[in-house]
Amino acid sequence: MDIYSLTITHIHTGPQPVRMSARAEECYYSSQFALQRLSPGLLRSIVIGASVTLILGIALI
Repeated sequence: MDIYSLTITHIHTGPQPVRMSARAEECYYSSQFALQRLSPGLLRSIVIGASVTLILGIALI
């Protein structure tokens, strides 16, 4: 992709967003990015990956 196509795709011609008060902005972002609890399957995958990395790191030393 050339630089001109990349530039054109990132030019925003839409209307500018309305400014929010600090309180409204805090409420918006707290509702948008609320972290959910990790599911047991995902947590298990993370633990297994960390364990394998640790075991390989110790074995290669």
